[in-house]
Amino acid sequence: MRLKQETRSETVINKSRFITCACPVRTEEAARDYIASIRHEFPDSTHVCTAYIIGETGTLQRSSDNGEPAGTAGIPILEAIRRSGLTDTCVAVVRYFGGIKLGTGGLARAYGGCTQETLNNAAKVTDQSLSVYSVTYPYELSGVLEGWLRRNCELLDLAYDEQVTCTFASGDPSLPETIKDLSKGQCEAVYIRTETREIDV
Repeated sequence: MRLKQETRSETVINKSRFITCACPVRTEEAARDYIASIRHEFPDSTHVCTAYIIGETGTLQRSSDNGEPAGTAGIPILEAIRRSGLTDTCVAVVRYFGGIKLGTGGLARAYGGCTQETLNNAAKVTDQSLSVYSVTYPYELSGVLEGWLRRNCELLDLAYDEQVTCTFASGDPSLPETIKDLSKGQCEAVYIRTETREIDV
């Protein structure tokens, strides 16, 4: 699961202003570029603390306190990303110091909490594998087969010749059996390929 698009939120804690910026990234280079762009956008900020998790199983994980006391910013941000279940995600939290020290515990809660809230409210997507099939059937089966395919699959193409050939996508592994049952053994779904689609979570 990953973010659908960049998302931001802002909060003020004890006069310190925190701007949380989260973005989907596929590579470490993309994460570094995003962090650089945030630092460029907020050049007068006190700190820009960051973390990112990349890879299907979250194998690549990095964090930076950017001058905050060790362990009070980068790690809490990273933990919040982990808890959210997201990967391929980069978070940069911009802080403008408001004159009141938060202490190490307060900082960790602020950075972690801001990140958690932003990610909780963000739009998310995941990849879904769909198998693409084609099935050819006589016109008399159109009512049964075509109707069922329209309701239960994603129709990609319909070609009308001596018979009807329908190309469609489905995530249901039992679909070939269903086609056989619906057509009383007259038709067979022919596997073409597997496609990966991005769907909203």
